[in-house]
Amino acid sequence: MPSELIARVLGGDGFLLVVIAAVIGMSAYLNGYVAPPMLARLMTQGMGAGPALAFMIAGLISCIPAMAAVWSLVKPQVFAAYIGLGLSGAIIVGWIFGLII
Repeated sequence: MPSELIARVLGGDGFLLVVIAAVIGMSAYLNGYVAPPMLARLMTQGMGAGPALAFMIAGLISCIPAMAAVWSLVKPQVFAAYIGLGLSGAIIVGWIFGLII
């Protein structure tokens, strides 16, 4: 990705940027091995620390093994709560982290 696009879309630590990063992270289906090098590269291209954390948390929550494990153990309503709480938690933590850093 061009660094200008990353800097323009996800540069900084505003609340909306954290939300966008979390939503993109949910669709990325990251795992613990891929996330750190990918985020390091995105941050060198201009991504803020808050959006990066939200991206990573949301991606780890929505990875296929985690979702399959939760789906097999709980009812669909609980699964929806898992996804909703994971996304909202990623947004809140990313926003607070962006304010602190």
